[in-house]
Amino acid sequence: MTVVNGNFEVGTFSNWRTIGDTRIETAALGTGTSEGTFQALLTTGASASGGSVEQSDLEEFLNFSSGLLDNLGNGDATEGSAIKQTFTANAGDVLTFDWNFLTNEATPSSFNDFAFFGVSPFALELADTNSSGFFGTSAVNFSQETGFQTISVGIAQTGTYTLNFGVVDVGDASVDSALIVDNIQVLSLGSIASNNDVLFGATGFVGESPLSSSAITNVEQLTSSNAIGTGRDTTF
Repeated sequence: MTVVNGNFEVGTFSNWRTIGDTRIETAALGTGTSEGTFQALLTTGASASGGSVEQSDLEEFLNFSSGLLDNLGNGDATEGSAIKQTFTANAGDVLTFDWNFLTNEATPSSFNDFAFFGVSPFALELADTNSSGFFGTSAVNFSQETGFQTISVGIAQTGTYTLNFGVVDVGDASVDSALIVDNIQVLSLGSIASNNDVLFGATGFVGESPLSSSAITNVEQLTSSNAIGTGRDTTF
């Protein structure tokens, strides 16, 4: 089964499992949407939807090894929120999604909150408070955002994978950050050729080589030789 409800247009987290402060939002949030009406918002704070959870609970939910969120390189992860879904894909398929990182931390900051995604058994940072490209946002309860960006990642081996997205506080639990995700799809190469909305950015292939705990940990470091599945990213 491919990713279900990847655009959240049913207005709920149907087919997703969630932990922490996770909500379905519309353009009324203040960022606009990357497509459609609805999008998923994950925060390090609290709302009527719930509150962010401690690092150990987040790592258990995601089936991460203990301390992995610290090992992504930003310092002491304290709390966060996440969503996940299991999907199947064929060799040559491409996972693509839109994301936007928001924060109230200074940029840059020693409180280096970050957003990440994972496709078992790999995890990769999307952005942190020391990333480039922030600008002032109209988003409710946040001061800065990266703007929407698109990531596309190839699947090298047919199989069943767990896809997850999360956002984490680092060094404190008092200043919030958030991740918006939307338009999550698994596409065949044939459909990519006819879909002008897909930005084929990352060139790596999930499942391409043995597991590794070495050092590629964020999207900005991806190249054709250092990419997801080439044995140079962080594993669960």
